[in-house]
Amino acid sequence: MQFKYLLSALSGVMFMWVGSAAQAEALKADPAWQEGKLENGFKWQILATPHRPSDKIEVRLEVHAGSLQEGIQQTGFSYLLPHLAMEKTDSYESDEIQSLLPLITPETEPKSLVEVSYDYTRYNLSLPTNKPELLKEAFGWLSEAVSPPTASNGLIQLMSNDPLSPLITFPAGVNDAWWHYRIKNSPLVGHEPGRAVAEGATAERLNEFYLKWYTPDSMTLYVVGNVDRRAMVEQINKSFGGLSGKRLTPATIAALSALPATPVNFLSQGVEKDRLKLVWDDPWHPIVTKLSLERQWLSMIANDMIANRLNQKMGRGSAKNAALDFACQIQFQRYHCDLTIDTPLAAMKNNLKLVAAELVKLEKDGVTEAEFNALLAEQKEQLAQIISTYAKTDTAQIMAQRLLAEKSGSITVSPESYQELRQKFLDGLDLMTVNTRINRLLTINPTLVLTQPAGEPEENVRVLSEQLEAIMTPADVAK
Repeated sequence: MQFKYLLSALSGVMFMWVGSAAQAEALKADPAWQEGKLENGFKWQILATPHRPSDKIEVRLEVHAGSLQEGIQQTGFSYLLPHLAMEKTDSYESDEIQSLLPLITPETEPKSLVEVSYDYTRYNLSLPTNKPELLKEAFGWLSEAVSPPTASNGLIQLMSNDPLSPLITFPAGVNDAWWHYRIKNSPLVGHEPGRAVAEGATAERLNEFYLKWYTPDSMTLYVVGNVDRRAMVEQINKSFGGLSGKRLTPATIAALSALPATPVNFLSQGVEKDRLKLVWDDPWHPIVTKLSLERQWLSMIANDMIANRLNQKMGRGSAKNAALDFACQIQFQRYHCDLTIDTPLAAMKNNLKLVAAELVKLEKDGVTEAEFNALLAEQKEQLAQIISTYAKTDTAQIMAQRLLAEKSGSITVSPESYQELRQKFLDGLDLMTVNTRINRLLTINPTLVLTQPAGEPEENVRVLSEQLEAIMTPADVAK
């Protein structure tokens, strides 16, 4: 079992502690990232890596509009616009585009030229560093992809019925029962990305949607790789400087509501095994100060300690046919950690009992000094290698980290600053602080979510929840 993060670090929002004025200072953004804006409001961010000549050039163009901006008669338009652009534009015929797209589509995640979500539409391009003509052609197509559409009513209907569209939607599984439950009481309800285009959709309505939401001031271009920054800025201005329009209507913020504490279970075609999740759900607060960064790191350390203990306990053979995973992510203004137990129903109660008992021990006694020292030594060893590790990091990974930070509203610091800040944090960390954080986390009972394969007799998840609560709630509190 590994504890995984979708950011390089996540915030510990349930633990509050007093910091000095120096700790509350704003973080300084990584100066290697150059930012700018064209006269029409189009924004760009560039990380040039000439010291890494073999780097691929990763390009992401994000339009800050997605399915959440669709009205009733505009259903599916956020998905249709890039779909049309991948078939034909003003200057690129279908056969030309079909020849170009395989050359610029990422081979690593997200492995799709376009992804559409509730609050954004993102174009993903990956290019070799030694083909300037391909870069020029790619930017030419990309600029037309976000230009006003020139589709007829007939083409719109034809494209809306195309089942082979190469676009992806985010998050995955937006049509699952679990996701429909998760978005209850949020503005996301009824706005799942990738829905079929509304019946009777016309080119006029599509153009109205475009003019309202696809304005240059709602677009940001990100570039990472071995490029000449000045030449790239000139190319950006040439390609996107002619876009016009201004966002007049504020976009609805894509935000999930708090996860209810009530246990819930689902039958799903998407799983082959019984899966039980313990979910801790909290608001997300952006990382913009040294204090919030240290809270974030403390949360990471505590969670790693929990994961290590459970890994040791369940790996000794006491758990029957169980696979555990501990993962955290930021998603639509929420920060949640999921402890997943894949186990047959026959063994689920026993395995849940084992996990809960170990969590109670951690809440009461914390981790040992030996466990703390071992993890601290591992963290310091990793930190000592961070500069060399970063130098080998693929540009696609650097881009992914940047986008995650941008979406979470956090600041990206330079590797050198990260190393300095992290070293001071680890040097000042002690066992009592970590155990206090663990205690604060585990005093909050998680929500149980049980997912079973379709066709299986439905288990009563409330029985499991009552079992968990009986173990994790102290007797004096229960009274």
